[in-house]
Amino acid sequence: MPRVRHLAVAAVLAALVLPAAATAAATPATLPAPIAAAASVAQRYWGAVPCGGHLAIVAFRPLVGGAEPGTDAWVTFGSPLGADDLAAAPDTYTNCTIALGRARWPTTASLRDDWDMLCMTMVHEMGHLLGHAHDSTPGSVMAPIFIDYSDEPALCRAGLRAATANGASRSQAARKRTSSTER
Repeated sequence: MPRVRHLAVAAVLAALVLPAAATAAATPATLPAPIAAAASVAQRYWGAVPCGGHLAIVAFRPLVGGAEPGTDAWVTFGSPLGADDLAAAPDTYTNCTIALGRARWPTTASLRDDWDMLCMTMVHEMGHLLGHAHDSTPGSVMAPIFIDYSDEPALCRAGLRAATANGASRSQAARKRTSSTER
């Protein structure tokens, strides 16, 4: 049975409080290149920038309490309805953060080597910050669990060239995209 990676729904993490250092806004110049590339792909995918552009992206985070083992990433935000409440209008979200777990991506090299999952995860998490809940429709980037690469947006596959230019070989990336047992 293939391993699966879970993407945590923001509502599960309603009580999460990140340390102050984790919420400092990251600019494209300060983000590792693969994260900046994945964020750019996600913004193009959705045709929008969440949280009025006030978005912190943090990497190499330990798994937070209350998250399922295997959770790769999570979002936190404030809203008039309460912390991490997707029922609120997305244009009211504040203090938005996308956190990438260090269990899956412990180094910048791992971000490059695992481009496909990083990109799908970034698109998925930005989707939450734009108000999208999990969707069980086959092939949806908002699926709560990615079991294969059928959910991968074409923009992520196209972005692979940019991500692999800085370290991961094309053969490594192609193997990752076609492997059904990776997760």
